[in-house]
Amino acid sequence: MKKLIPIVAFLAIVGFVSQAGAATDDTCGMSVTVSVNVSVSVTNEPLAFGTVAYDTSDVSDSACTVTNNGSTQNDYRLAVTATPSAWTTVTASPPLGWNYIRLLALFTSQTSLSTTDFAEADDIVAGSETAADEDTYAITTDGVSFKGYDCTMTAVRKLWFRFDAPSGTELTGPQWITVTVYAYQG
Repeated sequence: MKKLIPIVAFLAIVGFVSQAGAATDDTCGMSVTVSVNVSVSVTNEPLAFGTVAYDTSDVSDSACTVTNNGSTQNDYRLAVTATPSAWTTVTASPPLGWNYIRLLALFTSQTSLSTTDFAEADDIVAGSETAADEDTYAITTDGVSFKGYDCTMTAVRKLWFRFDAPSGTELTGPQWITVTVYAYQG
């Protein structure tokens, strides 16, 4: 037993000394990937313009519905991604030439639009992506909850179009134009 006391005393001293040298805090590193789903759904299409006379403009009969069905806030960009091969989409002001068309778009709460609601400076849909903002593809006086940016999850926007017909064309039957709505994390 006498031999055991010095061993216990030695272990107790070593234990206190090692505890005194221990750290009071430490760190733990980790890796995390956040899953964000940016997604958009466009419904109530195809839109109809009916028959549009050459060298005139017309507004779609109704709006398509653009819904944020992702898991984050969306901002939208628009681009004309397909037209009849004989037609060229332009972004310049009138007049339009033979086989040259222009398409304009508006995110708005209004239920009926005229051609004058669209601003050529802000609302022309180009062949490359153009972002919606407080003026672009928007009626400035509309609130942000009707525009094509800062769209919260499940937010619904109405998107209207104006078609500016060419001064002439050999294409006289129904023609298809495709506009792609791109969603980006806002």
